[in-house]
Amino acid sequence: MKPDPLCIPCTVNAALDIALKATNDQDTIREILLESLRWIPKAFEEDASPNVLHSQVCRITREKAGVRDPFKHVKNASNEIALKVYPSLCEMLESIRDDVEALRFCLKASIIGNMMDFEVKNYRFNLESLESRFKDYLKEPLVIDDVDKLWDAIRGGKKILYLADNAGEIVFDKLVAKCLKERWGCSVTMVVKDGPVLNDATLEDAEYIRLGEACDKIVTTGDDTIGVVFDRVSEEFKQALKDSDIVISKGQGNFESLTGLEKNIGKPVCYVLRVKCEVVGRNLGVPKDSNVVKLIRFHKFQKLY
Repeated sequence: MKPDPLCIPCTVNAALDIALKATNDQDTIREILLESLRWIPKAFEEDASPNVLHSQVCRITREKAGVRDPFKHVKNASNEIALKVYPSLCEMLESIRDDVEALRFCLKASIIGNMMDFEVKNYRFNLESLESRFKDYLKEPLVIDDVDKLWDAIRGGKKILYLADNAGEIVFDKLVAKCLKERWGCSVTMVVKDGPVLNDATLEDAEYIRLGEACDKIVTTGDDTIGVVFDRVSEEFKQALKDSDIVISKGQGNFESLTGLEKNIGKPVCYVLRVKCEVVGRNLGVPKDSNVVKLIRFHKFQKLY
């Protein structure tokens, strides 16, 4: 996805917020902001997608502040709250007999998890309210609802590459993976980040929530960039993508990095996300705060790496 002018203030806002999470030192905060402002024009000249913009200001912050993971406490809190909700969701899932409705339920739960985002300008989420409001969130409709199409695509036990997004959210992705494996015999490979970037899930988060109980394999992108940047991914990720029949892409960052590249991937890509900014909403043709399950099919393959 090409950067939009609205991505400039969003990226600057993110740089300030990340800096404040990493340090109280005013000189360091100023250095982080000035370095980010120097880098942004170059990124726009290169048509860097929004996921790359936020990834880079996070790297600048880590380097200048000397803090490996400024979002560590936020990620831990997100995982803990999501784990409290998970058992009741498993019980609710057991009561759903219709296959398509079971898939829709799991995906809607995972979209609620995708609401746990803390670096989108003019978007606020109250983490403490997640547990008490979860059932209300489940009542919200899917503005784009391709669940029937996705169900048709996964029938027969397909190999699924599932691109996870945020910590906490992966607890609900675990519910989706459990459903895909146990009810429909799919093989599920979950993908997390190789290193900390914003509140994205890493192997440490996957191990903490015992994600491996619900999937066949966990791999990383081989990179600490939000989303997927194909000239930076690991050979392990490339092989997992090659071996898969379908890609489930969670969250805005993965959407920003993959949209427009589906024909190069050469297999169905299903975007599952909560729309949290105007730019992403415009690309999808839906308002902000929409819940989306959108399946894209392409059959022509042009190698990406």
